[in-house]
Amino acid sequence: MLIDKVVDVLLVEDSEADAELTVAALKSRNLGDRVIRLVDGDEALEFLCASNWSSNWEHENPPKLILLDLHLFRMSGLEVLQQLKVHDRTRPIPVVIFSNAADQKEIMECYRLGANSYVVKPSDAKKFAETVADMVHYWLNVNQSFRLPVVTTSAKRA
Repeated sequence: MLIDKVVDVLLVEDSEADAELTVAALKSRNLGDRVIRLVDGDEALEFLCASNWSSNWEHENPPKLILLDLHLFRMSGLEVLQQLKVHDRTRPIPVVIFSNAADQKEIMECYRLGANSYVVKPSDAKKFAETVADMVHYWLNVNQSFRLPVVTTSAKRA
């Protein structure tokens, strides 16, 4: 997989239809130029937490936003979220849960694990596109994100 050095949105979504709607909505608002879609939790954690991180992108440029579906193949979105929020380099990345269900126990668990937002996917395609575009616009252009300082090997020795 060839990876751009700068990723604005990492979309972790196993539904082809939802992924296509999401990417189309982002492109319609000029937010979709640097979106990478992964289809399961294992792939997401490998991409974000692997020791070969620098081959994927520069340390200074982690994804600005992760859109995470909860009901993924092999590993649930909850498990992915939990792993992301225990690693120093992925903890500051905003994670928006984008799910089909509004189950209160799941919502509570997502926030307990460190989700930054929980959004229910609208069933209407037009409303879905509008919601996605507004949500990503907020996180990329309105919200002020915190970035951990980059620690290089030479800086660790000093």
